[in-house]
Amino acid sequence: MNALETLSKKAQASARLVQNRPLEYMVRAMLAGIYLGFATIFCLKTVNGMYMNGDPMAGFVAALLFGVALVMIVYGGAELFTGNTMYFAISTLSGFTSVKKMIRVWMLCFIGNTLGGLFFALLMAPTGIIQELGMDNWLFALVEGKMNHTTIEIFFRAILCNWLVCMAIFLPKTLKNELAQIFTLMLLVAVFFVSSFEHVIANLVSFSLVLIIPHPETITISKAIHNVIPATFGNIIGGALFMGALYTWLNLKKRTDAKVTRLRTKTPI
Repeated sequence: MNALETLSKKAQASARLVQNRPLEYMVRAMLAGIYLGFATIFCLKTVNGMYMNGDPMAGFVAALLFGVALVMIVYGGAELFTGNTMYFAISTLSGFTSVKKMIRVWMLCFIGNTLGGLFFALLMAPTGIIQELGMDNWLFALVEGKMNHTTIEIFFRAILCNWLVCMAIFLPKTLKNELAQIFTLMLLVAVFFVSSFEHVIANLVSFSLVLIIPHPETITISKAIHNVIPATFGNIIGGALFMGALYTWLNLKKRTDAKVTRLRTKTPI
């Protein structure tokens, strides 16, 4: 079974789960938001000292570590909205799922991811872990930067982000060695992180963690919404069009060319 077939079957399984056991699907979607929260705190506690000392490698180290979130999501059976944009584009274009089912799963997954991020933020707030780092910590700076990009900047950064994130899911499916799969996944996640691209679910989790506790006045709910809307549509285009649709078309063209080649070899000269 090739990578496209594997991802298409993943979409079909998700559609069946939503149809038959929606509560279980919602919990799996919430887990993705929670896992992103764990990874965010992991990065914060690891690189905040570097950031405070002006170490230029802080962002790179955080990028290398943040890939653990996708490892937990992929291997932990969680449901991530951005990955589903690719899965369902492949499955729907191949005729295995409908547009209606695709949109339904996307919406439920987005809601579940958001609720998971909020739940994790509510658990984190009483710990004081973020608050004890002060008002100029790495996470506050990261969030403030994301909130102050223009709509166009966020939109195109989001396209590029989910192109890479979906590639981080797709490419390991072509590898047989599990360590190579994990390395490739984490490396591609690091590329999007270092490049300052926009991942709507990771942003929602970070925004929740920050907005629920005392934070700088420059960080607001309205600015969070300003980021989330274009990031959502950009992520959909990056995953559904540049990964799902593109690779479905490439695979279709490859199968067609192979069929034509076989017919030609059977045709007498």
